[in-house]
Amino acid sequence: MREAVAGVDAHQPYHHGNLRNELLDKALAQLKQVGPDKISLRALAREIGVSQTAPYRHFADKNALLAALAAQGYRELQRVTQEAADAHNDPSQQLCHSGNAYIQFARDNPEQYKLMFGPVIACPMDYPELAEAGSSAFQVILNIAAKGVSEGVFTDRDVSLIAHAAWSMVHGIASLWIDGMYKCTESSGEKSMILDSLKISLYGILKRDGD
Repeated sequence: MREAVAGVDAHQPYHHGNLRNELLDKALAQLKQVGPDKISLRALAREIGVSQTAPYRHFADKNALLAALAAQGYRELQRVTQEAADAHNDPSQQLCHSGNAYIQFARDNPEQYKLMFGPVIACPMDYPELAEAGSSAFQVILNIAAKGVSEGVFTDRDVSLIAHAAWSMVHGIASLWIDGMYKCTESSGEKSMILDSLKISLYGILKRDGD
């Protein structure tokens, strides 16, 4: 089926097999440039060159599109934090370096990060893809916490409590940084400063004699 769209050649397709991914790619580019408020499914359709109704075969509305963008962000966050953790054996080093990767992701993708954790998406739990992606990303921290407790590196506390404490620490630094409140003041550079901050915060969950 082919349908002419205003401003688009009449021979442009109504739909094509990779439309969902292309919509997400274009929407992510717009998100980085102008933020979530100005993203429009119809505008994306015009840019790609398909019928203005074609995007609705993949996303019920703009909120669903934003939820998919956030899910995409969580999957990438999971990838980079897991990769950083896998480069080390010691749980404390895994936590520090995966935390650094988490913060770097936030710094490199501030608009997507705000979308993932902010209030823009209405009823995020209504989107199974988003809920699953967020849970999988957090599982990286949970696994490190469990390993640290089992190996006697972290204090013998509830694993979920340790994971949430670590996440709060990392998320706080990331949020402060992308809001311009966390500045590098050391000649050793940003990465060293972040790692030092993480190590200082991590000290509270390390196991010490008497624990």
